[in-house]
Amino acid sequence: MDEHSKRIWHGALLLTIAMFIVKILSVVYRIPYQNITGDTGFYVFQQVYPFYGIASTFALAGFPVALSRVLSERSDNLGDTERGTIIQSGFTAFFAAGLLLFLVLFLGSAKIAFWMGDPGLQVPIQATSFIYLTVPIVAVFRGIFQGCEQMKQTAVSQVTEQSVRVACIIGFSYYFISHGYNVYMAGAGASIGSVAGSLAGLLVLAIYFYRSENRKKGWTIGLKPSIQTGFQLLSAGILLSISSMILLLFQLADAFTFVNLLRQNGMDPAEARSLKGIFDRAQPLLQLGTVIATSVSLAAVPAVAAAKMHMDYGRIQKTCGISIKAVFIIGLAAAAGLAVIIEPVNRMLFESTEGSLEIAVLGISILTVSLFLVSTGLLQGLGCSTVPVMSVSASFIAKITGNFVLMPLWGSLGASFATVLASVAAAAINLVILERKTAFAAAGKFHGIRIGGAAAVMSLAAWLIKSGLDQVLAESRISDAVISIAASAGGGIALLAALTTAKVIEAEELVSILRLQKLQHVLKRWTERRS
Repeated sequence: MDEHSKRIWHGALLLTIAMFIVKILSVVYRIPYQNITGDTGFYVFQQVYPFYGIASTFALAGFPVALSRVLSERSDNLGDTERGTIIQSGFTAFFAAGLLLFLVLFLGSAKIAFWMGDPGLQVPIQATSFIYLTVPIVAVFRGIFQGCEQMKQTAVSQVTEQSVRVACIIGFSYYFISHGYNVYMAGAGASIGSVAGSLAGLLVLAIYFYRSENRKKGWTIGLKPSIQTGFQLLSAGILLSISSMILLLFQLADAFTFVNLLRQNGMDPAEARSLKGIFDRAQPLLQLGTVIATSVSLAAVPAVAAAKMHMDYGRIQKTCGISIKAVFIIGLAAAAGLAVIIEPVNRMLFESTEGSLEIAVLGISILTVSLFLVSTGLLQGLGCSTVPVMSVSASFIAKITGNFVLMPLWGSLGASFATVLASVAAAAINLVILERKTAFAAAGKFHGIRIGGAAAVMSLAAWLIKSGLDQVLAESRISDAVISIAASAGGGIALLAALTTAKVIEAEELVSILRLQKLQHVLKRWTERRS
């Protein structure tokens, strides 16, 4: 592997680690927040969270990637002036979009809150809107560094931003609730905490930029931006962002329909809001369940892109086949395992078992969303970036339609089924098109029956452990933690044993696909010693 390839893989590894830390922090803070503010407080937070999530996606997965691609693709032919013009064009377009979204949210907050069925959400929406003023600058800094294949700056800024954000959210929410303020003020405080985190990430990037060589040649002030270049960068950034927004868009659909549909069916507004907060307990669990799929998709993009550049279609087919199979196994295990231990997990994290059935059904989407995410990465590596956008758009429409059809019949459980069906649609579209382009299904036997059997063994082992401990432990959150951890560990061991026994996937295949050469060497020596 040459130095350029090593640098790309090292950068991808850094971003994967940073993303994993950010995801874990994103899951962890919601639990104390719900414990501090209650189900209605969590409802307030989740109603405005999609607006923050969309801004965060623009600042990380959309605009910087679009800018960095243009800078890296043209790096050999770019002078300082041309480079500065591209950056200035990107910043102008990004800032215009960010300013527009800020004004829409801030000035239209009362109308948006009314559409959500809760006028009290106006202040939290206004507080969230300010993050769109930081997005353009953060995106340009990250784009400049990533265009030079320098990923450390983006990784450090991500972790800093999320760490400050989490600390501020928990701190502000505790302060407001302990001083007698209502949950809407706590929600506004949480939104301000998100803005503070973004500013912290921006400060890190600014310091890195000031100390780097990019300061001399990266962002020339006074150059006239190109409208055409700016529009192209903005369009590409939006398309890239949409591919990463599937769970956010599902949450956005629920934010505008969930409470309104329950109220239309005669439910008291306060009860509907509390029920939405209970329903939203699933979100951190879904995010945690899809972390590995996101990591695999990040690794798959450069692997498939490199294979495509060398026209190694066998490698493309094998990479796609192994990636899909691995994520299917992990996603199925996570969905099945969550269903088995949902009650102790729910009590452990959120103090009650309310909404366990809805969360268990939503857990099915861990599998389908994971398949969507990894297939999105593979398609992007092949240069088919518009396919995931089409899939997400179709699934968003399916989610809204599903809510309107199923919620009048089954209430919040209908919203769970609507999410699952919408995610099935997104994954199916991606996988059908990926199969047509790569024929990945022919790369090797999928062993679907064996995988299903291994998942059943895992579920049975987890259920036996849970049932046994239920009989001997007194009811408490500590006991629920012990049950959840023990059942998860026991189920995981049973799954690995079943998969190994059934010879579902070879370790050498995964190692070679991920190109972990040192691990491959160790594995080879270990195999030689065994033989």
